[in-house]
Amino acid sequence: MRIEQRLAEQIRSFHLDSLSSAVALNVDLDITLTAWAAAAYDHLRQRLPGYEQTTPDTIWRRFISTSGQITIEPHQITCRLNSRTYSPIMRSADLPPVKIPWWNERRLRFQFA
Repeated sequence: MRIEQRLAEQIRSFHLDSLSSAVALNVDLDITLTAWAAAAYDHLRQRLPGYEQTTPDTIWRRFISTSGQITIEPHQITCRLNSRTYSPIMRSADLPPVKIPWWNERRLRFQFA
């Protein structure tokens, strides 16, 4: 039942039932990206107090779909998110800076307005 629930979440949130092509390479890429996105959402929702059982589409609406500014500096990239109703919950998640290998080891950091 849990597997079926996860598949339903991926279909609803990541449109897994609308793959980009019948070409096997594109379908494989879509499935791989969907699996990575689902893992990223799972990781984020485990850090958000009270949102451990929330579906990815709710996480998207309340937290991810937020405007802001991105500042690119020589050693770090800062993502400053504008204030929203759910900003205090994001602050409490205490997201650490993440080292991104393909950005020359720059760190990605989040700030909240």
